Amino acid sequence: AAATRKIACPDGVHTASNAACCALFPVVEDLQKNLFDGGECGEETHESLRLTFHDAIGFSPALFRQHKFGGGGADGSIITFDNVETAFHANNGIDEIVNTQKPIIARHNLTAGDFIQLAGAVGVSNCAGAPRLEFLLGRPPATAPSPDLLVPEPFDSVSKILARFADAGFSPAEVVALLASHSVAAADHVDPTIPGTPFDSTASSFDSQVFV
Repeated sequence: AAATRKIACPDGVHTASNAACCALFPVVEDLQKNLFDGGECGEETHESLRLTFHDAIGFSPALFRQHKFGGGGADGSIITFDNVETAFHANNGIDEIVNTQKPIIARHNLTAGDFIQLAGAVGVSNCAGAPRLEFLLGRPPATAPSPDLLVPEPFDSVSKILARFADAGFSPAEVVALLASHSVAAADHVDPTIPGTPFDSTASSFDSQVFV
């Protein structure tokens, strides 16, 4: 296979396969320094990963078929319309990472949707054993808040959770794979008597321990 041609970025330091990616290097550096404490797999990584999902799952083809607005998916509406979406029961506590990310977004020329997904990918890269997640640039700004009740909750039945994911395009096997993200997560608001409890014994490592 032919080698991918690299483009020298204007900063004279980085190279990229696409010139549009050059603008992302300062964002990544800002994230690592000012959000992820120099590249740690800590609380901000956990919360940023949670935010990627809670923003993206706000999409329902079933609602569109009923001629209702079904949300824009990973469009950043959870930040753009945070006064609406952070009040949803399933988004309990997510206002903290929203408020932390908003001033960083303001420093860069990215939409909220792009920033949320980039922050999640960068944060996960700090965790031992984690995959390097592909980031795709170019999400348009959100135009409306997501409808409520599209984020599955911990106490929902299995059938209800699988039905919600099926509406969003996920098979049951893909749902199980998606649960692996909880390997680097903690339950901050499920049980208020034990806040910040990790889901497994290796909270800073992306592994299969969460399924044990």
